[in-house]
Amino acid sequence: MKGSPIRQDYLETAINWISDGKIEGYMAKNQHKPNANELWLYFQSVINWIKAVFPKYRKEMKGVDFGILYNEFKDKEFDSKKIEKEITKLMQDEDVTKKSGIYPYVLTRNEKYLSIRAFTDNQKREAYERQEGICPKCKEHFEIEGMEADHIKPWHEGGKTTAENCQMLCKQDNRLKSGI
Repeated sequence: MKGSPIRQDYLETAINWISDGKIEGYMAKNQHKPNANELWLYFQSVINWIKAVFPKYRKEMKGVDFGILYNEFKDKEFDSKKIEKEITKLMQDEDVTKKSGIYPYVLTRNEKYLSIRAFTDNQKREAYERQEGICPKCKEHFEIEGMEADHIKPWHEGGKTTAENCQMLCKQDNRLKSGI
């Protein structure tokens, strides 16, 4: 978690998690309760779930919204040894520029959390020239501004962000491929 326990940042984070972001509603509903046992038990459940799913602590865990992940994945079974192997591999992947995003990624499989390294302008230009401005999907010619870089072998299948693995697709075909 980020923040200071003195400033009650931890409390605010826990209430945000338990209330799915509706802090005011949660506070209004619970303001007259004699104690915060429900919140304390919830917070302990989140911590215990983290320790069970991710038994090896890393500094990159700090600031991850684990309560949100807990709310979504608490009832699913995970092989913590298999997850740890994958995390170790991803920590070593130079294309993963946001290491803290590894934790939500291994649960959701959404690559947006990883901030995969983007192709450089030089790599894009090389691919564009190699293709002579032709989109390999629709076979039409485009100016470079009308195209976007794409991994030929997808990153999640081991494709690296290198010039050799770069192709330029027209924006429409790239978005269709990406499901955007």
